[in-house]
Amino acid sequence: MFGFISFIKGFLSVILTVLNFFTWGIFGNFTAETTPLKDDCKLNFSAFSDVHMTEEKARADMLRFGLQDMQEFDSPLDLVIAAGDLTDHGEPEEWAMLESAFEDYAPAKNIILAQGNHDTWTGDDDYALSKKLFIDYNKKIADREIDNVYYSTKVNGYTFIVLGSESDHTYATFTDTQLEWLEAEMEKASADNLPIFVISHWPINESHGLPETWGDDEPEPDDGGIGDQSARVEEILKSYDNVILISGHIHSGFTNECHQDTYGYLSVESDGSFHSVNLPSYMYLTIRGRIANGTGFVFEVYDDTVEIRARSYTAGVWYSDYNYTIDLV
Repeated sequence: MFGFISFIKGFLSVILTVLNFFTWGIFGNFTAETTPLKDDCKLNFSAFSDVHMTEEKARADMLRFGLQDMQEFDSPLDLVIAAGDLTDHGEPEEWAMLESAFEDYAPAKNIILAQGNHDTWTGDDDYALSKKLFIDYNKKIADREIDNVYYSTKVNGYTFIVLGSESDHTYATFTDTQLEWLEAEMEKASADNLPIFVISHWPINESHGLPETWGDDEPEPDDGGIGDQSARVEEILKSYDNVILISGHIHSGFTNECHQDTYGYLSVESDGSFHSVNLPSYMYLTIRGRIANGTGFVFEVYDDTVEIRARSYTAGVWYSDYNYTIDLV
């Protein structure tokens, strides 16, 4: 299996290199080398979203390509984040296939799984079962004991707060209990004077080109975002410095300031010291911006900056034209 995956990744890398020769002037150089991890890096982690696992072996193999890539990084990753829509319909068989993709790899010391809307659609919208499966497979895949769809953890001293929906809708439902918990966790994390990472499969309403980038013919303002609780979540997060929200859900590809007018959004958007990072879809070809799949961002955290690097995990190349730097205050 390892030899086959390496062959496929090498083949993809050659194809992308050829494509890059013809498209560099339009899309940017996505095979360019980036500088190696600096000695003063405090935290090094990878994030991807929207795996949409089914019982199809091809989907599990595609995830394996990426996990092998992460496992083979020259600078070992401290953490891997899968930011929701881990399965296509939250079925037990899909969770088992997801586990099978992870079981042969050790991509990082820590794994964070976040829930997405597709993960709540188990059976006949059986939310209680979907919640149980999410909790059970956190233990099986990430070796993490949790008792709810939202939780927090620390990696290298940095706080990661994971939000989860408490209903089976396309938008998110955060109860008052969860929002009060979020406020308490943010307050506790702020005492460390370090960046706080919040993971929500759903982005803030009207960010990253929403609602237009959601794709509806007649979009409503909250389409594609968190939904009714968006303003409250945004208020909580923006009450603190150096907050980085990591989301997925809208299946948009990488873009940068050069292409913002064309596609109507940025992959990383900032408002003061609040920063929102929207991840592309891992399993499906993205429909705006950089058209690709098998992609995500790698984060390098330093004392004064967070370097965010665009990566094709399946082909093992950097899309360096879509890198970002966040200056910390």
